[in-house]
Amino acid sequence: MSDDRIYKLIKLMVALLSMLPRRVLSFFSDLLGLIWYTVDKRHKNVVLENVNFAYPGKFSPEQAHRFAKVVFKNVTGILFEVIWSHRKTWDELSRDVSIKGVKNLEIAKKKGRGIVLLCSHLGNFELGGAVIAKAGINPYGVYRKFDFQPIERFILEVRQRFGTTMIPLRGASKKIDTILRNNGVVGTLLDQSVDWYKGVFVDYFGRPACTNDGLAKLVLRSKAAVVPVFAIKENNHYIVEFLPEIPLEITGDPIKDIENNTQNYVSSIESTIRQYPEQYFWVHNRWKTQPYCVLKGN
Repeated sequence: MSDDRIYKLIKLMVALLSMLPRRVLSFFSDLLGLIWYTVDKRHKNVVLENVNFAYPGKFSPEQAHRFAKVVFKNVTGILFEVIWSHRKTWDELSRDVSIKGVKNLEIAKKKGRGIVLLCSHLGNFELGGAVIAKAGINPYGVYRKFDFQPIERFILEVRQRFGTTMIPLRGASKKIDTILRNNGVVGTLLDQSVDWYKGVFVDYFGRPACTNDGLAKLVLRSKAAVVPVFAIKENNHYIVEFLPEIPLEITGDPIKDIENNTQNYVSSIESTIRQYPEQYFWVHNRWKTQPYCVLKGN
């Protein structure tokens, strides 16, 4: 079957599912999340380990497992909420979405050096990434290309439906520089593990986490404003909120500047996650890269 036919089949399936009432989609979403939790022991163990390290002594084994079930249901909920919203116009969807903190965007915009939206895998980051364009901006988002073209085509359609423009990560550097020079807005995620040679180790929930240093280098070079944004769910209503700009820290030591600013960005993400821990993407092995390796003896 051709990629185009597979894409059309995906579109048809999503269109049919989107006709179901939201409560029915929520039921199937929760069911799928529980099935995933039951059969995928590897990711379940990742969640349990992450949560116990991030919140030492807070959860009993039973509480940790209950928390993990909620996490899995929330992750599958992202997919089903995207399906639910697929056929809705912005006028229809806006009844279920509130956008807050736009003033923080306006303040940063007046500086004229461009804005980098600091995002994370919190809440419905897919839906949030699509609707931020309705905050009065024309944002760009950076994404890693998919191996399966029909899925990429559909995901890009979802992300760009309200005015966000997605640009591939490979070769994006010059494009991002141009956008920021023109006082544009670029969104990027900064809560994923990277190989040691791509980042710096900063404190994240009390543990060293290797974090991409590209954002700090970009901001130190461009002096763009970094504005955190997140999209969380409260009682079937989504709240997209822009926080105040994170001040740029300059000490005169290039290495320390990269480390300190990366730490500030990650600390902002952690602070928000601590407010809504069950809505975070704990299935990702954020601490996979270690700051040391064990050398085997001869």
